[in-house]
Amino acid sequence: MKIEKVEPILLTLPSKWAYGTLDHCFSFVRVTTDSGLVGYGETLLGYYTPDLVPTLVDHFRGVVEGQNPFEINRLWQDMHVKAVRWGHVGPAITVLGAIEIALWDILGKALQTPVYQLLGGLAHERMRCYGSAGGGLAYPIERSLDYFKKLTDQGFTAIKVGQGYFGQEPPTTISALVDLEQEKIEAVRKALGDNIDLMMDPAAPFSRAPWSGDVALRVTQAIDPYHLLWMEQPVLQTNVDDYVRIRQICSTPLAAGENGTTLHDLKPFFEKRAIDVAQPDSIWCGGISECMKMVAAAEAHDMRVAPHCFSGAVGMAANYHVAFASRAIFIVEYPTASNPVMRDLLEQTFRFEGGYLYPPDTPGLGVEIPAELIQKYPLKAASGRS
Repeated sequence: MKIEKVEPILLTLPSKWAYGTLDHCFSFVRVTTDSGLVGYGETLLGYYTPDLVPTLVDHFRGVVEGQNPFEINRLWQDMHVKAVRWGHVGPAITVLGAIEIALWDILGKALQTPVYQLLGGLAHERMRCYGSAGGGLAYPIERSLDYFKKLTDQGFTAIKVGQGYFGQEPPTTISALVDLEQEKIEAVRKALGDNIDLMMDPAAPFSRAPWSGDVALRVTQAIDPYHLLWMEQPVLQTNVDDYVRIRQICSTPLAAGENGTTLHDLKPFFEKRAIDVAQPDSIWCGGISECMKMVAAAEAHDMRVAPHCFSGAVGMAANYHVAFASRAIFIVEYPTASNPVMRDLLEQTFRFEGGYLYPPDTPGLGVEIPAELIQKYPLKAASGRS
């Protein structure tokens, strides 16, 4: 069997969240073999700059076309060498990883087995999910509380919220900012009770004005009494020493890692014991194999893992297969948006019930992208988010 064709699929679809409806870009990669088997991968790069994806796919196409799709590790290395002078981390790795994910999909289909079986078999019969609210809360707080109640009615026993309120300017003074975040978490905790785990994600890498270490420290101290499962990305991923400082002073566990491309990006967090929960994402870090390395490294440092899963159904499936095969993964992110290529597509194969996800029996990743969706939702110019 040989790889016959590698091509990008770029889509723009509306995603409906609690705070409103926004256009959402998705970038998939389709790998076709001469035997007729087709594999799908996904890169998170498309969410931000979808126009870059076809160029990078073209760059790697010549490396993999005509090759044996089962030689996944060799092809990963060959693609990495093709980009090592200018793209040993970052966007090139995310697209390389999308191609690699498609190869795992092909291997599973060829062997008539789910990808998690190829990764060592099931470590979990089911996986606890947390509802990801996708950014800031809806304003006023009552709108968000109503939405969270709907999530708990679906069975979610853990919910993640962002900083501030969507569309509202943040407070000017530090004291007002700390008060806002503390009062918000207090309101959610009071409304949902102690039987629901809460997480907070300030999403520093995606903020126009990310918190400094001292601000993040004060906010984390203020929410310590509410026993969050974790505080996620309170400062930029480059400020590893700030993570160390916050972790030494506060009791709330810290989480980070979704922006890491290759294991080397997470090494400082492991070596300095800067976090409690690692969050690799196979469609950003370089594919399924690289994600498994990150999980193993976290486990070797006695850290738990909760993979970042904020993508289309192909990327979600890739991360969930990693989760089902990994002992260190104890919970997975489950986006709550209404979107035809997210939960709607995933749940055609994966079963979500009572706040838990169950492994599919379908060969490969278990997700196919219907031609009608590709035709219905072509990429809109300048629709990437930055």
